[in-house]
Amino acid sequence: RILSEQTSETLRYILEQVVAEGSGKNARIEGYRIGGKTATSEKLPRSRKKYISSFLGFAPADDPQVIALITIDEPEGIYYGGPVCAEVLGKVLPYLGVEKRG
Repeated sequence: RILSEQTSETLRYILEQVVAEGSGKNARIEGYRIGGKTATSEKLPRSRKKYISSFLGFAPADDPQVIALITIDEPEGIYYGGPVCAEVLGKVLPYLGVEKRG
């Protein structure tokens, strides 16, 4: 075991809050508990102002069954990975038979 059950539960809760109330709001899916983390990296040389945007999401947050890593290299315009993750998980979760909750 890498983490204790308590530490794992705490991390899942924190990452669920990223989606519920924080910078990962674009990954929300009605009826599913989604956890995730946003990230943006500036590519070298920094003077080019080029980025890599990513979002790691998992669901259900209380009993993870699936994880998705979305990476967008040199995005143009709005460059969030959360909406892409929501689209992917929104198709995968029903396919896996994970039911929505109220």
